[in-house]
Parts: sequence; structure tokens; C-alpha cells
Amino acid sequence: MTKAILKKQLMESFSWLYFNRKNGKKRTIKGIIGYVALYLLLFGMLGYIFYMMAIALAEPLCEAGIGWLYFVLMSLVAVVLGVFGSVFNTYASLYQPKDNDLLLSMPLPASRILLARLAGVYLMGLMYELIVMIPALLVWFMVGRVSAVGVILSLLLPFVLSLFILSLSCALGWVVALISAHVKNKSAVTVALSLAFFAAYYYFYMKAYNMLLGVLNKASEIAAGVKSYGYPLYQLGRAAQGSFFGFLFVTAVIVGIFALVWLVLSRSFFKMATMQKGAAKVKYRERMVKRQSTDYALLVKELKRFTASANYMLNCGLGILFMLIASVALLWKGRVLAEVLPLLYEGAEEIIPLILAAALCMIVSMNDVSAPSVSLEGKNIWILQSFPVSAWQVLRAKLRMHLMLTLPPAVIMTVCAFIVLKPTVGEMMFIFLLLVLFTLTMAQLGLFLNLKTPNLKWTNEIVPIKQSFSVTVTLFGGWGIIIVCGGLYFLLGKYVGTLGFMALICLFLAVASVILRWWIKTKGARIFAAL
Repeated sequence: MTKAILKKQLMESFSWLYFNRKNGKKRTIKGIIGYVALYLLLFGMLGYIFYMMAIALAEPLCEAGIGWLYFVLMSLVAVVLGVFGSVFNTYASLYQPKDNDLLLSMPLPASRILLARLAGVYLMGLMYELIVMIPALLVWFMVGRVSAVGVILSLLLPFVLSLFILSLSCALGWVVALISAHVKNKSAVTVALSLAFFAAYYYFYMKAYNMLLGVLNKASEIAAGVKSYGYPLYQLGRAAQGSFFGFLFVTAVIVGIFALVWLVLSRSFFKMATMQKGAAKVKYRERMVKRQSTDYALLVKELKRFTASANYMLNCGLGILFMLIASVALLWKGRVLAEVLPLLYEGAEEIIPLILAAALCMIVSMNDVSAPSVSLEGKNIWILQSFPVSAWQVLRAKLRMHLMLTLPPAVIMTVCAFIVLKPTVGEMMFIFLLLVLFTLTMAQLGLFLNLKTPNLKWTNEIVPIKQSFSVTVTLFGGWGIIIVCGGLYFLLGKYVGTLGFMALICLFLAVASVILRWWIKTKGARIFAAL
């Protein structure tokens, strides 16, 4: 029975390889081969980045006689990547699978179920770890002048480290599960954590070169500090050089940590897996409920759908955050921009308002909330179709949600740009009108494309949100419109002027918006009703 559960868990963990989540069907052999080739290419590109990082570290450290520090540093990078790649898989595998209740009802010890769950997490962490460790080992064997024993131990160490990655992932997954069990709105927490990760990622990405130079410049001090305060790490580096004692010491420490994690998980697994997550106790209080209009109820329904999905918010509504960041950046550093632009376009200052409008629209186009909104109804679309409302009312609610989420931050960003760059009154009027019409057109374009190519058979909501035709075309189509308009300006600008050109673009967007609205209200409504 344990073998069957283990096989089932491994197949579930790597179902993305042989299972197409777009249509819920099994991939063909060619599809699996193509998917594997795509991932190997992606991992190869990531591996090349870490290979270059390894080259930069290995030669100076080995020449300085502290080659063990190179192995320690690359191992730490591998651990971080492995934990990042498997921590959320840990939470989903241990505490969120749909078959937990079924397995727990079987005459099986909870420890066997836990063991099967951890096998998938272990392999996932190992896969991410090897993206770093394979190029790191290649460079180590080329530069490190390692003995035959060191080669063998170096090849074994990634598997020992993967057990440490599993321990960290389990500990963090347990914390996530504990927090989730007492938080009602888990989507907001997920969005906050994801944004914090993005911020940390871009910070370290921008500082990576300086950090690398700092490590090389202070390599001796860092090595001394590791020997004094990070003895297990020192023994890890010594093990890679061929020290049996170092290998046994590191293995014993990691196995001890995993044993402690296993003890905690095995005792709390049943309770955590059966806990009603997010089910806050609410004391009933009688109160009056005001009657609301149908349009208002549909709009609230769309907004709740948006805020209930972290994937939806992060992938289709991230432009909201970027608009607010741009607003703050304009007020904080905009004075520099106001001084530089006239110098860059000296003699052609009339083009600056057009560049401003293009930049604002470019950021606004990052919001594509309406593009997957029809597909996200999925198999439950019949519920909306059975309501005593017209299809146009439902579609109009989706458009209103897009505008409600996009226009307010766009207006704030535009006002901040006006404060800093101080365009003329005429320029401000046309920029503002162009921004509003562009937002309206993009909202309707996304809904139009989604009605033409709906996908209601998805098994994972990330498919319509990130991998749908409508989302891709809407996102890049907005950028394409801006680029085409920029090219047209160089053909027509000298004849109509900047304000005249912006007036023509506003006219074009207004006509496109009217046509799209008419199509959605008539043909689009009929398509929606027939889905």
C-alpha cells in the first residue's frame, strides 16, 4: 500500500509533464517530449547563469587557497533556490491536496502518508538544487584540483543537501499552513508575500554584481568568519575537498535536523491536515440588509472573484501596483526627469507630451483584468446564465470591474506626472482624454478576445490567467498599439502637430471603443449566452 501511495504522489507532483491543464487531457508522447525539451532549455539557460557565477567565484578563491569557500557559497545559493522552488509545493502537498480526507480515512498510519507526500517535495527541491549544483560541480572539477575521493564526496553532497532543503521547506510549509489556518483572506496574504519576494528578488538582482565583488574583496575575512561561527559550513567545504570527517559531520547534522522536523510533522500532520483552514468563528448578529441593484450585485461578484484569487491579482492586476509606484517615483525623483527630458529632446520639445502619454498608456496596458474574465467562469458559467439577468449585464459588470481597478490609479499617476512635468492646459486635456480612451479600449479589447477564444475546460485557473490567447494578445497588443502610434507620429506629426496627432489618436480610440462596445453588447452577448 505504501508503494502505491508513493507512486501516486510522485505522479501527482509531476503531473504537469504529462497532463495538459488547458483542456484537462493527457498529453501525447510528442507533447511530453516537447514539454520536457522546453523545460530542459529553460533549466539550461538558468544553469548557464549559475555557471558564469561559479566561474567568477571559483578561480579567485581557489588561487587564494580557500576553494572550500567556493563550494560553500554555491551550496548556499542552491539551498535558497531549492527551498524557493519547493516550499509552496510543500504546503500544497502536505496540507492542501484534495485526497487528504480519503487517505486519512484508510487503515494507514499518518506517517506513511506523510512519507509519500515528502517524497514528491524532496524530488522537487532536488530538481531546483541541481540547477545550481550541476554547473557548480563542473566548475569545481575544472578549477578546484579535487582528489578522486573529493570527486565522489562532491557528487554525494547535493543529495545530502537536498535533505536539508526538504527540512527547511517542511518547516516553512508548516509555518505557512499554521498561518493559513487562522487567516480568512489567504489570497491577500499570498499577494503580499509574492510582492515581498519580487521586491527582494529585484533588490538582490540589482545588487548582485556589487555583492559578488564584496565577497571576492573580503574573501579571507569571510572564510575566517565561516570557520569561527559556521563550523558546519566549513566542514561542508572540506567534505567537497575530500574530507571523510567533514562529509560524515555534515551528513549527521542534516539528518539530525530532518529527524527533528519529521518528529514535529508526524505529530502535527493529522491535526493540520484536518483543520478547517480559514474558517473563522463568527458570531451571528441579526442586521438589516439593503436591497441592491442587479448591476451592483454583478459588479460585487466580479470584484470578489478578483480579490479571492492571488493568481488573478498578481498576473492581471499588477499594473495597479506599478501605477502607484510610478506615482511615488514621479513625486520623489520626477524633478530629475523634468530636467533631463528637455535636454534629450532639445529642439523637439513638442514631442515630450506624446512621450509622456505613451509611457502612461504603457503602464496602464499592464492591467488586463477583463481578458480572462469569461474563461474564469469555467464550468460554473451556467450559474450566471441561469440568473434573471441579460448576458450584456454580466459582460458590462466585467468591463466596469476593469475600469474601476485601472482608472483611479491611472488618474493618480497622470496627476503626479502633470505636477512634475507641467505640460500646458491643452496638452493635459489631450493626455488625460487619451489615457481614459486607451483604458476603455483595452478593457473592451480583452473582453472581445476572450469571448472569441473562451476556455471553460481548464483544471487550473492559471491557464486562462497566464496562458490564454486573449491575455497574451491584450498585453502585447496594447504595447503594439503604442509602438504603431509612435511610428505614425513620425509620418504625420510634422503636418498636424503634437496636439493634432493626439486628437487623431483619441478619435481612433473612441471609434474603436464604440465598435467594440457594440460588438460585445450584441454578438458578444449571444456568444456568452450560448457558452
